[in-house]
Amino acid sequence: MNTHAISYPSLQRRLIAERRSRALFLPRTTQHLRSASLAVEVARALVALTALAAWGAVLFVVAG
Repeated sequence: MNTHAISYPSLQRRLIAERRSRALFLPRTTQHLRSASLAVEVARALVALTALAAWGAVLFVVAG
């Protein structure tokens, strides 16, 4: 086997070490909603609920 070939375990070790070394410098992964994006999320939820209600109405009409 070539000495420069990368085996799967060595690749895993390298990736884990790279993740650990970068973890201190990455931004936080938790999502904090801003007030503007909160309005967008509420609008998305309303659109989703409206679509769900419309889909239910279509199924009700088709079944009836």
